[in-house]
Amino acid sequence: MADVSHEIKTPLTGILGAVDMLEDGGASDAQRPLLSMISKESKRLNTLVQQILDLARLERESNALDPAETDLADLVRETVESLRPRAEAAGIDLSFAAPEAPCVATIDARLVSEAIANLVSNAIRHSGSPDVAVSVSATARGFAVVVEDHGIGIPPEHAERIFERFHRVDPARAAESGGAGLGLAIVRRIARLHGGDVWFSPVVPSGSRFTLVVKSARSAAPQNAPVRH
Repeated sequence: MADVSHEIKTPLTGILGAVDMLEDGGASDAQRPLLSMISKESKRLNTLVQQILDLARLERESNALDPAETDLADLVRETVESLRPRAEAAGIDLSFAAPEAPCVATIDARLVSEAIANLVSNAIRHSGSPDVAVSVSATARGFAVVVEDHGIGIPPEHAERIFERFHRVDPARAAESGGAGLGLAIVRRIARLHGGDVWFSPVVPSGSRFTLVVKSARSAAPQNAPVRH
């Protein structure tokens, strides 16, 4: 999959470049709707290709992390703030809470930020919730980051499969928003590279809660059972 994705990415980059040039004035008014469709679908394909490459890299190069002592609360706060304009545009109240004491862990900050952004973005795009709450806390086994919404929730029959590659709870809605079903698989891989895991639990009466636990970056994926706090 990674090799095929590499082969796809080169011509796709050329297509996107040509589309940008045409959108800058090389297309007629009649051509613009078609050009917009080409642009949208090309960007969607480009996102899919990049996600496949990211997941393949994480699985093959587990010792290629760049760990450093990081205050997880500060990292999550920055990630949440970067997504606040997107939440506001969707009419969603995005909140953040963390303890006053530093939450310092030896992690690959870029990867952990990517995992948190994935969870928050999913809640903004797919939950239909009026609010999304993100929090950081210290646990006996590391640090937990919780992303909770009060939206449509996830049907029980999908709860055990949402971290599988290419699994989508609502394929039609995911296709409309550009989702490929790889985001949560990437989140889980990042969590396990940091000695933790991620899991889902329903919110009563409706909604979803994702809990990501990290300890420290590891040179190989852990073989132990999922961490609970």
